[in-house]
Amino acid sequence: MLFYHIIRLCLCALLFSFCQSAVAKIYRTETFSSQIKSLQVRNAGDWYAPAVVALNTTECIIIDFDELSHNFQDYYYSVVHCNADWTPSDISPFEYMAGFEENPVEDYRTSFNTQVDYTHYRVRLPNDRVQLKISGNYAVTVYSRDDRVIVLQACFSVLEEGISVGAAVRFNTDVDSHGKHQQLSVRLNFANYRVQNPAADFKVYVAQNGRTDNQVLLKKPFLVNMREMTFDYNRDLIFPAGNEFRRFESVNVGYNGLNVERTDYVASYTHVSLYADRPRSSNYAYDQDQDGRFLIRTSQGSDSDSEGEYVFVHFALQWDDPLIPGTVHLNGELTNYILNSGSKMTYDFDRKQFVRTLLLKQGSYNYQYLFVPTGSEKGETALIEGDFYQTENEYRIMVYHRPTGERYDKLIGLCELRAAN
Repeated sequence: MLFYHIIRLCLCALLFSFCQSAVAKIYRTETFSSQIKSLQVRNAGDWYAPAVVALNTTECIIIDFDELSHNFQDYYYSVVHCNADWTPSDISPFEYMAGFEENPVEDYRTSFNTQVDYTHYRVRLPNDRVQLKISGNYAVTVYSRDDRVIVLQACFSVLEEGISVGAAVRFNTDVDSHGKHQQLSVRLNFANYRVQNPAADFKVYVAQNGRTDNQVLLKKPFLVNMREMTFDYNRDLIFPAGNEFRRFESVNVGYNGLNVERTDYVASYTHVSLYADRPRSSNYAYDQDQDGRFLIRTSQGSDSDSEGEYVFVHFALQWDDPLIPGTVHLNGELTNYILNSGSKMTYDFDRKQFVRTLLLKQGSYNYQYLFVPTGSEKGETALIEGDFYQTENEYRIMVYHRPTGERYDKLIGLCELRAAN
């Protein structure tokens, strides 16, 4: 009997270990400390471009963030190679990088003449200490050297020369005609690329406006031959069209910028109250937005990174009925496109508004409101922003390839498409 119990305990321990390892970590760009603000991951050559650089070129990724103090933090960073789904790949660091596994963040400067003290940090990759050897997805973890606590993650990708990717958007979709949706068609041309089984070996991801909650992995190609694979008439490629992003600007706290109702100074801090937003589900609102991005900018200094002021920005959405079956979230790069407690709005019964206050650095910001139904992790635009086929959404198609016998996903194709009616 004792032997039976020992065997049972061992099996339970093995099963627990297996279940723990089966829940793989998924990396995404996000912060884990309230002291870390204004995290951005950029291609150094183009602010508007995605966080993607070409392999074996001079292109580089820049990771910027602030820590809210003038006390130097001894930050270090490590680089992790990831699969197409942003789980860690099964390869060792010496296979995907040359250089050091742990590196200090040495580029920093303290803020100057600001109400809120902060230190601006920057990581540039590749650099003299880290060179990337293969394509695919990468995650950078930044942590304190003393206690090893991770304060942020920053994700980017490296593209190698591979296949040609084309895409088109149509507004006459399989579910409506010039209505509430946009439908994509995707074409992969691999005439000059060696692949044994494209339908099985390629992984094709499509994202709308930088969001991950409604990103899709295409599984059923419409047509496959020796040179080309197409995805068309595919329900996974039908996206709710949404509406243009809302905008505000706080580049000069001496006057009320775009969409700013008033600016107040309370206890040595600046508070920027935006005009109360209203639902737009009944009308399309054209605006030349930046598809959710923000740009740090101040007109009150020569260096926005170290002279931009932090202000408390007060968001308000007019909404009479608090009893909706779900939650309302602020979405955009200002919340890292993550639908969690950091983006969730609360209801003010006296004002009949959903409200949220964020501490943000001076600049130009895009944002939108997403409704997340109870029990769902996916945001919806229909209830608050509305869905209109005219919306100029940005779509990004990324194609990965894992050849037979390989242990990681190569990034071999990229296409960016802006829907324009």
